[in-house]
Amino acid sequence: MAILFTTACILMGCMKEEPLEVFFEEEELLISDYLEEHQDKYSSLVQVLEITELKNTLNAYGHYTFFAPDNNAFQEFCNENGKSSITDFEKDYLTTLVKYHLIDIELESSYFRDGVIQDTTYTGDNLVITFSEGGLETINVNDAMITERDIQVENGIIHRIDRVLAPIVGSIYGRLKESGDYSIFARALELSGLSDSLDIIRIDLNEDIFIRSRFTLFVEPDEVYGQAGIYNADDLLARYSDSGDPSDKKNNFFRYVAYHIVPGLYYLNEIDSFNYPTLAGNMLINVKLNEDIYLNWHIEDDAGQSTEKFITVIEEESNKQAKNGVFHSIDRMMEPWEPSPVYMVIDLTDYQGFSIGRTYTEKDLEDINGISTENTGIYFRNSILSDGETNLQTTSNRVGWEVEFELPAILRGQYDVYLHWASHQSNTHSVQAFWDGARFGSPFSLVHNKRWPGVEWLYEYNTSRWMGRLLFTETKSHTLKFISLESGYGVFDYLILWPTED
Repeated sequence: MAILFTTACILMGCMKEEPLEVFFEEEELLISDYLEEHQDKYSSLVQVLEITELKNTLNAYGHYTFFAPDNNAFQEFCNENGKSSITDFEKDYLTTLVKYHLIDIELESSYFRDGVIQDTTYTGDNLVITFSEGGLETINVNDAMITERDIQVENGIIHRIDRVLAPIVGSIYGRLKESGDYSIFARALELSGLSDSLDIIRIDLNEDIFIRSRFTLFVEPDEVYGQAGIYNADDLLARYSDSGDPSDKKNNFFRYVAYHIVPGLYYLNEIDSFNYPTLAGNMLINVKLNEDIYLNWHIEDDAGQSTEKFITVIEEESNKQAKNGVFHSIDRMMEPWEPSPVYMVIDLTDYQGFSIGRTYTEKDLEDINGISTENTGIYFRNSILSDGETNLQTTSNRVGWEVEFELPAILRGQYDVYLHWASHQSNTHSVQAFWDGARFGSPFSLVHNKRWPGVEWLYEYNTSRWMGRLLFTETKSHTLKFISLESGYGVFDYLILWPTED
């Protein structure tokens, strides 16, 4: 049984073409030129570029960051893989290897932060930065140390590293199983049937578009289970299962396992104080950031005394990568628990299979969970207001287009709901919202005119609207639909929900 979830995936590796082979006329060195000029350090890497025919690609116009393994790194890499030389590797593998070291943006070491690099490599993967205890004395990328930083070349920046970065190829389930430290939970995934979902890396929708699965796991190592008297998956099954079928979604064992899985890709430096949805239906995990990262922090009354209860993420045993996700270690068993309502941002642009600059037809959207349309397609675009921000825009500006969002689970409680979008004069002047099929507020304009003193009417700016107040009596997911009542485009960015007790 395979469970697909709506979540974030802007996949650079699947939708991005290789750099064009456009060359500078100036005499300054480009990436490949620099490596050739310094063959005393990089002769093996130059040989790889020749085998893969990527030398010209790294001399292309652009702004790149290239993590360049030196000769010693390649010698060790060959030894580890039982190869006598670079020529013993397959060309396709070496091509992937080079692309795994290349990012389409210039990143000086001063911009590195402890955690994942947001921009993906040309294989569509993320690299992780870690610092030594002493701060910037040592910087590692994955398991390699940067030995020479910020080598400026005409088309980017080179960082010399002491190990080859081996491309990650396994699924999150496969990596978990191979590690040996999480054998109980890996077996629990098999018993629940969720291993099938976590073993899926990509699903082809058509020849141009595919979905790449993204999951984040918070997982107890075997050692933690042992402290709780659980020594194998059968012990775990005996503790939680309340029916004959552990793969039944109503079974407490299934819910326990699914509660550890968050749809989406969240490295530790991307996690915020927030309630995160899980694969266990309407059960959410609360994250609280302090000096450490706490899960489900709360106070319980224990024999008349107030006691803090929480689970701590073991940071040094986290950010473990897979081709379709990342997993983090936790220091005690994580029981399903319902947190309190918190301020919540729901990104209306974030879906598996979406890539910036692409248009998705109504038919395409049938295969992408979380969003559906009628009488229009969707254009996933950079914001008209600033680079680095994104919006969804309808492809039709005719009356009658419909866009419906399937929202993640929202905790029971009362909320004020705000819609945020990019105002523009080409937007529709009248749109009606529907929450779970019922009319939500009055019609409003997506052309939110605003006049500053002494200037003309302004259209192009981020704006928001209070849509109304909602009371939820149970924790569950919801739908939000918009229907245009006049001609013009629809543009959507995100929702904000403010808990209120008034």
